[in-house]
Amino acid sequence: MVPWEIAFAVVPGLILFFYGIENFSREILAVAKGSFARILGRVTERPILAALLGAVVTALVQSSAATTIITVNLVNTGTLSFLQSLGIIIGSNIGTTVTAQLVAFKMTAFGQVLIPVGFLVGIFGRRYRFLGKPLFYFGLVFFSLNLISTALVPFQNDPEIIGLITEFSALPLAILIGFLVTTMVQSSAVTTGLAVVLAQQGLLTLPQAIPLLLGANIGSTTTTLIASSRMNLHSRRAAVAHFLFNLGGVLLILPFLMPFTDLVMTIGGTEAQMVANAHLIFNLLTAGVFLLFIRRFGQLVERLVPGSEPEILMRTRHLEGGIPDDTHLGFDLIRKELGHAHEVTLDLFRAAMTYLATSREADYQMVERLKNLNGHLDRRIEQALRTISARQLSDREATEVVFLVRMSSELERLGYLGADLGEFFRRASRNGNGARVVLVQKTESVYRILDENIVGLGLLFPEIRDTTVAELRARDAELQRAINGHYREQLISLKREGDLGDSRYLEVLSVIEAANAKVRDLRKLAEQYSVQKRSEPASLRVEDPLPLRHPVAGDDQERVADLPVERRVPGIDVQEGCGGELPRRGDNDQIP
Repeated sequence: MVPWEIAFAVVPGLILFFYGIENFSREILAVAKGSFARILGRVTERPILAALLGAVVTALVQSSAATTIITVNLVNTGTLSFLQSLGIIIGSNIGTTVTAQLVAFKMTAFGQVLIPVGFLVGIFGRRYRFLGKPLFYFGLVFFSLNLISTALVPFQNDPEIIGLITEFSALPLAILIGFLVTTMVQSSAVTTGLAVVLAQQGLLTLPQAIPLLLGANIGSTTTTLIASSRMNLHSRRAAVAHFLFNLGGVLLILPFLMPFTDLVMTIGGTEAQMVANAHLIFNLLTAGVFLLFIRRFGQLVERLVPGSEPEILMRTRHLEGGIPDDTHLGFDLIRKELGHAHEVTLDLFRAAMTYLATSREADYQMVERLKNLNGHLDRRIEQALRTISARQLSDREATEVVFLVRMSSELERLGYLGADLGEFFRRASRNGNGARVVLVQKTESVYRILDENIVGLGLLFPEIRDTTVAELRARDAELQRAINGHYREQLISLKREGDLGDSRYLEVLSVIEAANAKVRDLRKLAEQYSVQKRSEPASLRVEDPLPLRHPVAGDDQERVADLPVERRVPGIDVQEGCGGELPRRGDNDQIP
């Protein structure tokens, strides 16, 4: 009879508590509108600062699961590296202790105030209405805990209840209960908050509460493990690191459980305060130990979760430190970054072809990440050129700005064609019409020529040698002949056999043809740019690298219009010794 009485008294409060904590986290993240993600993404390489940031964010959202899932997603998108994520994950456990401390110091009484305040702010708050729901749900968290505490008062001295709790307080069983409860409700704050409330009512002692807290720590990792299961290698490593950190902390403290309990009792306070302090001290100690050995910990995780998948980070290679005051040095960094963008574009096409051969989801995710990096690099290069365009520029420098903007934009568009290729292969695979071996071979034979063209373009990009131009022109003609031949074969096959499956190859050919046209445009821009660079004083020239091995003569059917050097470049007002500002592109604008 007693357990049912407790169930009817406590379960409604627990439901409200879980509902409040879940919605409070969601509302805080909604109010931030991605700010937490941006803040976490800017975390420094210093693990201690990352840990502090993880603790602060978790304390604000009242959910280590929210923090770790955001972190793992940032690793998946390349905003954070795996090693950067470790500090945030370690710090998130410290942030979870805030709830227990607030409950222990009887701050739950404010729940009755925060609920109506949040309600009124949400209706009449005008410019502060966005704070209404977070305040309401935070008040609901406290109110529900106060409700549970009040419901437990009649059972404080009930021998049957005390005996039942003692029966389930054996060390391994209590850890398991803490783990299972936290896994079910997906929130360690629920478990720790309930433990503090039980201690307040005299139903749980400190030695009985500590195993529940340890189990709750382990249980808080299940959400992240599930969420990362379909993410990339480095995201899975971050999730496993979260699990190993929490499990490792429990294993480290178990041999010293008695001294640890004595230490907490020495600090003193009420039973509830000692439970909250035990939670705080345990997480501080484990965080300190793991931060000391964070590099070795990262290496351990990498060995336990093996893989050779490269880590694609949304970072520039040469522009992270900003643009120097020296304009010539600034141009040099931008040219180097364009070379990096070219490498990413080439990798993007090769990733699409790898996906064609394997149809593995991980290979397609690589296409998506490289596509995002391709766009990120274009935006950063444009920002850098915008910075330079605001300076005092000569005619030559203003013209160089326009050339570099055009090449960066064209390179981004070339990358999107590589992503289109990957997306087409994915649709074919998902529709159950995976490419047959012969179709794969045909695609690879045509793509090989495009790949060689992209590689040749990058030898000195954004500049180019005349001998390289000759070889690219000849290979361009070779690719066009190959595409025309494949078009004829496919059309004859469709007319004779009505083979709808092979019609997909016509779409592949059209994408490859469009990509090669974009390579041709880039080559022509590089030709014009190189002519301009060769007309510079000798002190400003860059040494040419070795040419391609087999230059072949050839020409184009059409050319990109030459860009004249004028007093007024479209979009940039240029006077002798005066710079103009680079116009911002809109979605439908094209830079000339």
